[in-house]
Amino acid sequence: MTVPVGGPPLSLAATLTRIRALAQERRLDVDEILDAESLAGRTGVPVEVTAALLRGEEFADPTPEEAEETLRRRAAFLYAVSRDTHGQPYAIAEIAAAIGVDPWWVGALVSGREPPHLRHCTEFAAFFGREITFLTDTPAQAVNRALWPAVESLNYGSGDLMADLMNQYGLVSISTRGRALTRTQETLLLGMITGMLSSEVAR
Repeated sequence: MTVPVGGPPLSLAATLTRIRALAQERRLDVDEILDAESLAGRTGVPVEVTAALLRGEEFADPTPEEAEETLRRRAAFLYAVSRDTHGQPYAIAEIAAAIGVDPWWVGALVSGREPPHLRHCTEFAAFFGREITFLTDTPAQAVNRALWPAVESLNYGSGDLMADLMNQYGLVSISTRGRALTRTQETLLLGMITGMLSSEVAR
């Protein structure tokens, strides 16, 4: 499930309010959904900042210099957490060849150094299957974007999702690799699957 480049239709404060209300309605563990460490691992926003945002704290808009530093930091984070089909970090030369830049530029970007320009960042993000917003979002925007699929998943949580999936899409089973899911995790997972499958059918 992807969120359009324009972003979620709600502010972070409204998204948090919606999640808490839906979780209470579904009798789910809101702390599992609003887990700062998990969200930080998906967004590149520092854990302490993520936790503050989840508490409702607000931050001033970044200066241009701060925004550029955020972009470089997110680019380094994206490279660090991404793996190729063999489970290995992507080669700098491979990324550079794919997006048509000098390997030195990629190396500078992913190491957190300052490359001479940032005009290839859209292509860099696309190499990893991300929109440029992953690199440019403010912390609040990044956390909000990461939480929005949870809102959509919770909206699917009122019925027998597994039965709906079986009947509508002909699925036989869903593997969780031997891990037992909590009811909260199951609701979010099945809702996200439903959203992704619905998007595919709509194409």
